[in-house]
Amino acid sequence: MTPDDAWPALSYEEWAPTLKTLHLHAQMLGKLKLALHPPLPEWLHAGLTLDARGVSTGPLAGDGRVVDAGIDLFDGVLWVRAADRTAVIALTGGRPVAEVWRAFGQALRDLGVAADLWDKPQEMPDETTPLPANEHDRTVDLAHARRLYRVLATVHGLFDQFRAPFFGRTGVQLWWGAFDLAVLLFSGAQVTAPDDRGYIMRYDLDAQHLNAGFWPGNDAAPQAVFYAYIHPRPDGCATAAIEPPGAGWVEALGQWVLSYDDARRSGDPAAAVLGFLRSAYRVALTIGGWDEAAQRYEAPPPPPRA
Repeated sequence: MTPDDAWPALSYEEWAPTLKTLHLHAQMLGKLKLALHPPLPEWLHAGLTLDARGVSTGPLAGDGRVVDAGIDLFDGVLWVRAADRTAVIALTGGRPVAEVWRAFGQALRDLGVAADLWDKPQEMPDETTPLPANEHDRTVDLAHARRLYRVLATVHGLFDQFRAPFFGRTGVQLWWGAFDLAVLLFSGAQVTAPDDRGYIMRYDLDAQHLNAGFWPGNDAAPQAVFYAYIHPRPDGCATAAIEPPGAGWVEALGQWVLSYDDARRSGDPAAAVLGFLRSAYRVALTIGGWDEAAQRYEAPPPPPRA
């Protein structure tokens, strides 16, 4: 794989129609997870996972069986699986979100999956148009979808590399609300969540953690970026040393930001992203007061071969 394959250009204006439509399709998967998965702290039951061809819910168990659902970004289909059969819904050919939503609901009924799905988008600029009424978002260009997958796959690998030495609770999730791929490190300390941030944040900000991720942008902020922040925010984040050059604190967002283009053009994008993540973690250890020794994981040596 060449660097351009792993770090393709992302021209928002060019691929925005596909991004918006896939974001809405991912919301359908997320709503299925909310309906079928028992709640976990910090909404960790709601995130989607990357698989070999796209994103998926992962296993959803209940009633003596397991179902899952996902989006294949190479073939441009949404699939729903049970043990005995699979339903496949085409996403290409100008098919509007409303039609996909109806087909998704029918597929669940055909597979005997009982799920009460809320039909309004969440954490999106347009939260007023119900999914079954959205006739305007209908573009899935497979070249753009596959380019997105290459970025997600590359970034996921770096996130796993970053979190590997961390002993505490951690994970990598695709958050279908904002459509960002994130890695989270939890120190283990509980904190009092702010009461002025709305329903979602009330149950998301009740643990000390570092959240870092890749966000592909939207109409209001079309530049793809990497971000990182520590909660609760310690004093000194705005002036803390963050790598690589070009990364820095954005007060309006309350987080450090590294543009995707700056990382891509750095000469060593992987090193740039890992430097960004590790420098944010250093801030958690220093001014954040995290216990470095308690959170250090030493990987075991390779097993002996008889």
